[in-house]
Amino acid sequence: MEYKLGGGSVYSALDKSLNRLKLDYIDLYLIHWPRPKKYRDNYKEMMIETYNTLETLYNQGKIKSIGVSNFLVHHLEFLLDNVSIKPVVNQIEFHAGYTQNKVVEYCKKHNILVEAWAPMGAGSLLEDPLLVSLAEKYNKSTAQICIRYCLEKGVLPLPKSVVEDRIISNLNVFDFSIDKEDILKIDNMEQTGFSGLDPDNIDF
Repeated sequence: MEYKLGGGSVYSALDKSLNRLKLDYIDLYLIHWPRPKKYRDNYKEMMIETYNTLETLYNQGKIKSIGVSNFLVHHLEFLLDNVSIKPVVNQIEFHAGYTQNKVVEYCKKHNILVEAWAPMGAGSLLEDPLLVSLAEKYNKSTAQICIRYCLEKGVLPLPKSVVEDRIISNLNVFDFSIDKEDILKIDNMEQTGFSGLDPDNIDF
């Protein structure tokens, strides 16, 4: 489950989620954006207020893990200096053509799992010539190459689909690996597939 900044409404939001899901607790609760437009000027204060509320809910057993989403290095540095419980995940835009290496390296250094939203660049990478050629080489789909690339980089991909065949195909990525030379080719791709969403200047 995800929630935006503002600690005062977290309790009611969580209670509504628990009631709808008919659960006693939620496994993972995330702060969605570090600096939304509404709190642009006082986002640090709101970030800590929200996170402290999540820590309280964690201690009460209502959430089992706390995470963040779209946090860059400077957001994480400030957060870790001001909270007691380290986030277990940081869910960021990560895919071939947009790998956010500094964020990934920081998270790995601090044992924060990186989850990749839009691991296929919201579908924009499926026609990329390099990825298509690699899909042919490994006898896989381009989507499977994108997902496997995330795994090779130590990042957990979060592919999204409502089509059963694609969901099954997205899971079929554990019977091959991508050669180091091909990983390097993907690493060196020009920026592509980027959503344009800047965590410090998000327009909502």
